[in-house]
Amino acid sequence: MPDAARLERKLLRAAGDAIADFALIEPGDRIMVAVSGGKDSATLLHVLMRLRERAPIGFDLVAVNLDQGQPGYPAHVVEAHLR
Repeated sequence: MPDAARLERKLLRAAGDAIADFALIEPGDRIMVAVSGGKDSATLLHVLMRLRERAPIGFDLVAVNLDQGQPGYPAHVVEAHLR
């Protein structure tokens, strides 16, 4: 199994366990994911999207990005990706 697939499985399992252990998501929840464009927030969004595909309950995800006007920040790239 490629390293990326193995890492994804580990992340999905860990996130799924945490969600179940702490009852973090309930049916009908609407979860906002703040996406900065960095690896951590993009990964969180990806993991939640994958978990939603196979979750026994329905929940919504809303990805948001706030352009703070940082010089050189590629806001258009993040916006295009989130669309």
